[in-house]
Amino acid sequence: MTTQSLHTEFLSIAPGVSGYLAKPSGVPGIGVVVLMEAFGLNAFVKGVCERFARAGYMALAPDLYHGEAFDYADRERAIARVNDIDDNVAMDEVGAALDMLVAQGARDGRLATIGFSMGGRLAFLANAVHGARLAASVSFCGGGIAPAVPRGTRKPLLDRVADLTAPQLLIYGARDTSITSDEHARIASALTDANKRYTLAVLPDAPHAFATVDRDSYHAQAADAAWRIAFAFFVDTFMHGAAAAYS
Repeated sequence: MTTQSLHTEFLSIAPGVSGYLAKPSGVPGIGVVVLMEAFGLNAFVKGVCERFARAGYMALAPDLYHGEAFDYADRERAIARVNDIDDNVAMDEVGAALDMLVAQGARDGRLATIGFSMGGRLAFLANAVHGARLAASVSFCGGGIAPAVPRGTRKPLLDRVADLTAPQLLIYGARDTSITSDEHARIASALTDANKRYTLAVLPDAPHAFATVDRDSYHAQAADAAWRIAFAFFVDTFMHGAAAAYS
């Protein structure tokens, strides 16, 4: 489908794995992998891809659930599905999404990841696994990176901090009861001690999933601020990478 110079389609990125692609007219040189929340590749995730395409980026959301999706009211089943995600498999599928973005016209070093909640953790992990290919990684409300007590089967990721290569942005809500200030502190301390480039932003009055426009948790003011921070981060990191390439 092509509407107002915005092209969207589902395509196969690996055997049994599809992805939702959104891109503007022409061949943009920057590609973003969008990593979904616990509820699957739904209208919100597609809307994020389209937001990037309207801003001149190409965005691809891999379907990590391979066709499953859940209503927001079905949180129990969604969380159970989160615990079925194998990090190694997910990272293989992120790698396939990066490859597809390159096949569509993006370039290694001109790639990024962004994720929300569950996907925020996976974006952080992708920086450790695929960071050499990335210019930036962004996590919105990334749960499970450094909890005091691990949740379900998801492994905390502080032991992967040394492997991060790309600049990392982490955005949290001050009213997120599932990711509290002590977790922010553990992440910041680990990243600083590892001499990594990162930005950690906390937005007042924002709950978990504050940027998910079609959920009751949506907080418009915080979401607008978070998107301004995220796009500024992308502009800065991509410009820095381009300058380094020609210095």
